[in-house]
Amino acid sequence: MKKFLLIAALFASFVFGGEKMLVTGFSPLEVGETSTKLQNILNEKGLKIFGVFEHSKLAKEAGLQMSDTVVVAFGAPKAGTPLMQCEPSIALELPLKMVIYKNKDGKTVVAYDDIKNIAKRYDANCDEVIAKLSAAQANFFKAITK
Repeated sequence: MKKFLLIAALFASFVFGGEKMLVTGFSPLEVGETSTKLQNILNEKGLKIFGVFEHSKLAKEAGLQMSDTVVVAFGAPKAGTPLMQCEPSIALELPLKMVIYKNKDGKTVVAYDDIKNIAKRYDANCDEVIAKLSAAQANFFKAITK
């Protein structure tokens, strides 16, 4: 009976306890243009672009279809390394990423997981670093969704 209650409690926490962690907004540009704009901003700020993953293009190559979807992975070792020194397991979540996709209504959506939420999941207690990274994410997001 105890095992059943424990499993039920864990299931309930996943189903009812989770909140949507993504920050989302819309870009007035097409997916490709929004991706290019983000990459230009990142380059101007001196950040490293670790990869641009064109999921819809890869799906097409595999004979599948999906709406335009791009993930841009980016960061700066000077910013990310202190976070990983604080909590090494958070390296699974780095570099930071933004997804840009066309939704069912034909609008370009931009979304990202705020590093503050990620840090909570990893119990990372390095508030100054997290605050700086979160502010940078928000600034990049605002720049491509205005």
